[in-house]
Amino acid sequence: MSHRFPAGAILFLVRPPTNKKQNQMKILTTMIGITLIAVTARASDPVPYIAMPIDKGYAIDAHGKRQPNAVCARDVIWACAPRYPFRALSSDPASDARNRRGGLYRLDIDLKTGRVSRITIIKSAGLAILDRASTWAFSRWVFTPGKWSAMIIPTTVRIIWVPVLIQLREA
Repeated sequence: MSHRFPAGAILFLVRPPTNKKQNQMKILTTMIGITLIAVTARASDPVPYIAMPIDKGYAIDAHGKRQPNAVCARDVIWACAPRYPFRALSSDPASDARNRRGGLYRLDIDLKTGRVSRITIIKSAGLAILDRASTWAFSRWVFTPGKWSAMIIPTTVRIIWVPVLIQLREA
């Protein structure tokens, strides 16, 4: 699987009910849940992702005035997040810490269509593969036509741990 989700998960194993069919369903549901979490998160493994803090940066509206990114974010019709390229993940933990840098990008937006027409890398994220992942995602963004002409958006590469906690709970 190429997607990793940076969120923790808690599974609650409930004592089986008296009904045999309900018992089988609870066991099946629990096994599916454990399998899905193990496949997507690989418990206790670091999960790298590219974060885009919306509270930083700014946008330029159709009249040339600077606005906070949060105002521009309301007019996003379509936005996909950059996918972290796992080839960039090193087996050396010290180099991973060095690669957790932020990038800064300028998106020029076509006023007629609302689509991103050009992406300028103001500050590189430190690796060309990370810049390509961000620019690939930004090139697919679509805004409400006629409202925004440009957006300056920062990115940060982060690596977090995804814990999986299994607890037994009384029914």
